[in-house]
Amino acid sequence: MSYQQYPGGYGGPGGQPPPQNQYGYPPPNYAQPQGAPPVPPHPSGFPPAQNQGSYYQPGGSANTYFDPNSAPPPPGPYGQGYAPSPQPNYPQPDYSNNRASYPQQPQNGGYGAYPPNQQGPGGYGPPPPQQQPFGGYGGPPNAPYGAPPPGPYNNSQYPPQNRPQFPGQFQPGFGVPSPGYEEPPQCNPMQYGQQADELRRAMKGFGTDEATLIRVLAQLQTPFAIYSVQRAFSQRHGRELLTDLKKETSGNFRETLLSVARGPLMEEVHAIHDAIHRPGTTESVLNDVLLCRSPPDLDAIKKAYTRTFSRDLEADVRGDLSLKTETMFVFALGNRRADESAPVDIAQAEKDAYNIQMAIEGVGTSGISGVFGGAHQEAVYSTILLKNDAQIGAIAHSYERMYNRRLDVMIEKKFSGHMQQALLYAVRGGMDKALRDAVLLEDAMKGLGTRDSLLIHRIVKYRWNKAHFDNVKRAYKETYRRNLEDRVHGETSGDYRKFLTALVMS
Repeated sequence: MSYQQYPGGYGGPGGQPPPQNQYGYPPPNYAQPQGAPPVPPHPSGFPPAQNQGSYYQPGGSANTYFDPNSAPPPPGPYGQGYAPSPQPNYPQPDYSNNRASYPQQPQNGGYGAYPPNQQGPGGYGPPPPQQQPFGGYGGPPNAPYGAPPPGPYNNSQYPPQNRPQFPGQFQPGFGVPSPGYEEPPQCNPMQYGQQADELRRAMKGFGTDEATLIRVLAQLQTPFAIYSVQRAFSQRHGRELLTDLKKETSGNFRETLLSVARGPLMEEVHAIHDAIHRPGTTESVLNDVLLCRSPPDLDAIKKAYTRTFSRDLEADVRGDLSLKTETMFVFALGNRRADESAPVDIAQAEKDAYNIQMAIEGVGTSGISGVFGGAHQEAVYSTILLKNDAQIGAIAHSYERMYNRRLDVMIEKKFSGHMQQALLYAVRGGMDKALRDAVLLEDAMKGLGTRDSLLIHRIVKYRWNKAHFDNVKRAYKETYRRNLEDRVHGETSGDYRKFLTALVMS
């Protein structure tokens, strides 16, 4: 079986996790608490289980907060200064097959599934029968994410320098906005006059032809197409498409039509405005719109928000959030995130993983409020939110190899509320973006009542990148054992159901 690397995530074969009592022991030059026994120069194994989380004695921890400006952990392959890594028996990944899909999975398998007749806590796998997946992520709480690749990492072999891209998936260069976020948007009204005429006829006169609206708008699958139809509708009929759609339709059907007809940039702008100014903040929308965005895209959102509503986005976010969550989102709006085209730095990933662990342990004294707060939480989110998806994935992988536990599981344990959800959104996007988005779609539908506005926003958002949306649908089926279109069909009704299902299937 071959595996394929995915943009923004880390594909790879499922395999045995690192043996117990091997990873997590600190290198000998790390600080140790006063009175602790000396650190052996070459530790022979992991400390006793009851001492995990406290490097040398129960309840203890390193007594010096890691200085981000200090030298990184000793260079070299993963595990240097730790017990030697075993040599797994699974095959090397094959990156030669450039397919816009997940790799073919073994029968009855899922993400990182084991070969037949082998047992073990693999990576993201299908939930056991009659059980909900843990946190939506397939495995039990202590299951590691994926497995370490064969042999030691080094900058020449990991990550692959020429990762295959999905056919048709846009991979912007440094400083280039995604399609649909350019100002002004690219379009050609001459190519879409027929679609503009059909939309006008569907809304002209008495009554509305909903079937035509559904058919025409569901076929417009790119930002270029939707902007071209908008311009053609205005030029040929002297009317605004969005105004007519708002006047002639209602309810969730109208909201879905407008989400598509606005295009990706203006849909983000209206979604964040509604999330802030409607009663109660919709925190999930703030995560979806503002976190893990490339600098050009976030800059376009901020400018379009001001141009549309004559308001400053950062000021509105400040007014709607409070305390540490407000500080975190203002940090994200500072727009200092690395561009998606920036290469992965393995040494920096190891250093950041260690820095995050020190913050989680509460090492240091400055800025603490309570057991885990102040400067320590800031150290975690500032480290993660400054990195692109590929670098976040490298940090998560480094963290697991160094401490034998998953970073997203530790965040669930140590954080709560909106900050927890924001950090999980960022970390799981680096680990497996398609799976994260599949779980987010299920979150909008599960329980009593569907959160329709959130479901609409996410389906329309993912749909603008067809290759990514195809992988989201495959991830959804692997995780929940049913097609996304069937799930959406069961949660909706009427013309709203017809249109939303058509968007999923197109």
